[in-house]
Amino acid sequence: MENEKKEEKNNKGIVILLSVLLIGSIGANFFLWSKKSQVEKEYVTKVDTLTIVKNNLEEDVKSKVAELQVFKGKNDSLDKVIEEGTTKITTLEGEVATLRHQAKGDAGKKKQLDAKLAELNRLTEEYLERIDQLVTQNNILKKENEELTSNLTKANADKTDLAGKVSTASVLRTEYVKVTPMKKKFMSEKLEQTSMAKKVIKFNTCFSVMDNKVAPVGKKMVYVRILAPDGKVIGNPASNSGKFKLANGDDAQFTLSKEIDYTGAKSDMCMEFDEPTKDLFAAGKYSVEIYVDGTLTSTTGVTLK
Repeated sequence: MENEKKEEKNNKGIVILLSVLLIGSIGANFFLWSKKSQVEKEYVTKVDTLTIVKNNLEEDVKSKVAELQVFKGKNDSLDKVIEEGTTKITTLEGEVATLRHQAKGDAGKKKQLDAKLAELNRLTEEYLERIDQLVTQNNILKKENEELTSNLTKANADKTDLAGKVSTASVLRTEYVKVTPMKKKFMSEKLEQTSMAKKVIKFNTCFSVMDNKVAPVGKKMVYVRILAPDGKVIGNPASNSGKFKLANGDDAQFTLSKEIDYTGAKSDMCMEFDEPTKDLFAAGKYSVEIYVDGTLTSTTGVTLK
């Protein structure tokens, strides 16, 4: 009897041990299955990411090269910079393509791939910056702007009718008009002149209200109208844009306005239009009109690429 009890006790121990081993085996298998699923999921994510890179890379590089090529043909020094930038961007594209294939299942190569993609973007911005500086500093667009100013002045001669409606002697004149499109400097918060529409965040318009001994002194309203290439006046409520009365009684939209206390002496002034939305400005020819008390006193232009 005692032997039977011992045998029964031993059997129970074996059953318990087998049960523990079975549960442990199930748990281990579940853990390995979960880990496998996680690895597969991460791998699929990496593959999907690389697929996106593969699909977008070629179009992205074409787009970056096209941005540079817009400025080709202006002069030799500019063409050299464009060719240099195009070569470097294309070479970098090849390095990215190689890393793209090597990055499958290799975390280290994936990091290198991400770094190369970031370098590609930085390289493009660097060459666009150099091109912009050349365009601006060398006044490549000066002739176009002078022709635009001449055409706009002639086109507005009938519209303003300065001599017909107001005594010529008492009409205030504005001269020495300078319109400067501004951008943020590369890797800085400071501003500098630009010729690229996509980079413009501010128009700075400076001019002189000329002396006039005949014109009445006192308060005068100065209005600036900046017309986009499509003919629409740019402006927004945040910059206090609105409507004013022309000398002939018609309503017109203005971009900027400022009241001055005219004394009869020459007065220099600047007016700025801020626009944080970079996508607002399209490439093309802009005209800038300056009015004093509803009368057009000068017109100029600026071209953005």
